[in-house]
Amino acid sequence: MRSAPLLLLTAALLTLLSGCAELDTRVDELRTETEELTDRARFCLAITRATTAIESGSPATAQEAADEVLAQAPDDLEPQARQVVDLLSVAIAEDDAELRDPALRAAAEELRARTVELCDPR
Repeated sequence: MRSAPLLLLTAALLTLLSGCAELDTRVDELRTETEELTDRARFCLAITRATTAIESGSPATAQEAADEVLAQAPDDLEPQARQVVDLLSVAIAEDDAELRDPALRAAAEELRARTVELCDPR
């Protein structure tokens, strides 16, 4: 008779431990999802800052934001981000304080357009 309560207690403890393991797994999944969303938000904000700075002719802000975009760009957007950084560097080196280079503006617009689905999923 003593073994029945012991079996019930053991079963309850195993169920509790199993639930804790599942909870730990879910907490880890949520932590990973949160980190991914934070990284995506930073990337999207950097895209907005870079394109706005290019459009408004703010070379220092544009360079800083474009460098951030490049550092955080997903693999499939890295070539476009690299192109914006390179064209921006050339424009700044050529003293284009207004950042009017059509190739730079087109590259920035293309990068922004390619990030719409990632940054503004509706």
